[in-house]
Amino acid sequence: MSLQNIVEDVKVRVGSLTAHSQKVAQISLDTIKHANGIVADKFQVLVKTETTAAKDLLSSARSALDKAKADGLRAVAAAPVGYLPPREKFVTVFNRTASVLGDTGDELYKTFKLGFATIQGELNGTPVSPRKAAAAARKRKPAAKRAPKTVKHAAPASAAKAAE
Repeated sequence: MSLQNIVEDVKVRVGSLTAHSQKVAQISLDTIKHANGIVADKFQVLVKTETTAAKDLLSSARSALDKAKADGLRAVAAAPVGYLPPREKFVTVFNRTASVLGDTGDELYKTFKLGFATIQGELNGTPVSPRKAAAAARKRKPAAKRAPKTVKHAAPASAAKAAE
């Protein structure tokens, strides 16, 4: 092989690698932009949810404080739980927040999975259709969401006998 053939071969390979790296960089940039859009949208939803919940809890706390002032110290001391905001408000806010965060994670997973599959297809020379990548992302099953169990622990039998 002559030196000129080697130089030409290197030029072709470098040109090919340059083209692949530019495509990979563009795919990565597009994937990151899409992920940034998802995070920004979900952040706005989360801020709206938390702001609404905070306003609701604040108004509930103010009304409870007004009620406590009107009822007096003895009534508050007799039943302090009656002056707290309902537990359901806190649980609802928590569930909404967990739902938004879970949805965000699922969307980001699908986005990065599609970007990774597209990059792999570009490097292997077999372009991946968005449908196939989306189908592959759907195969991932999220962890089952379970409601927290409330377990009331019973006192041991020996403690019950000792109390008698």
